[in-house]
Amino acid sequence: MDFPVDFIYKWQTLIGSALGPFLAVTLSALGFLIKSILEKRMQRKETLRQIEVGITSSLNDFYGVREQLKYFVCTVNKLVSEIKAITNPKHYSLERVNFPAILEIYRDSDNRNFKVKSYYLHNKLLFCDTAIKGTNKILISLEKDFKELIKQNEFLIALMQNSPNPPIQRQTYIENLEIFAQAIEEYTKKLQVPIKMLTQVKIYNNYVRKSYFRGSLFLWKIESTKLKFFRTKEEQKKYARNIDSLDRIDKCIEKEVLNSLSEAEKRTGTIML
Repeated sequence: MDFPVDFIYKWQTLIGSALGPFLAVTLSALGFLIKSILEKRMQRKETLRQIEVGITSSLNDFYGVREQLKYFVCTVNKLVSEIKAITNPKHYSLERVNFPAILEIYRDSDNRNFKVKSYYLHNKLLFCDTAIKGTNKILISLEKDFKELIKQNEFLIALMQNSPNPPIQRQTYIENLEIFAQAIEEYTKKLQVPIKMLTQVKIYNNYVRKSYFRGSLFLWKIESTKLKFFRTKEEQKKYARNIDSLDRIDKCIEKEVLNSLSEAEKRTGTIML
């Protein structure tokens, strides 16, 4: 059957009229989709960058605080030695040292709200945030406690005016200073826990920060259960996103974490010399 030329022309015109807007809408939707994907990737990249900056700042502050406290312990012990060396039976000891002016450890409050698509990273950031807040509160408390120790020593001297006994005063002061210095020394050792946790986050975040494909592949390899074989449902649940999986991932990056901590200790030691 032969179609008239004018009939074919009309249908071409109708199809062209309909196809034009359809292609425009389709291309517009496709462009919007691509733009959204790129914006999400850029936002994720910026989030991971902010985590890197925040964690590095917090780590530096932790090392700085730890070294300040170590130095403070040395000065207190030196003061104790000087008081012990006093032989004058009439000498009251009012000698003192100042508690170091310690700034707050940097804390990025946005860390708790970051969407990182990683169960491990999200939870570790929450743990780090809690550790930083707790450490800052303890540092304030330590400064107040030391000032109170000094006041108690001054008060003891005032009480002894009617019944002078400088050797007892000095011995009491010595014991209080030694107890305080020992407590600070023990606390500085405990700072290694948040330092290690921050280092874990830094190393893991560096893996995730690699190119989008490599970062996604890393997360799939370490955290995801998709396209992986598990003998039992319990084995899959243990591997999946839960607290037990955090310990498993900690072991995966343990060697790198320990190497990083070792290098940091070397740098810290060099700076303090």
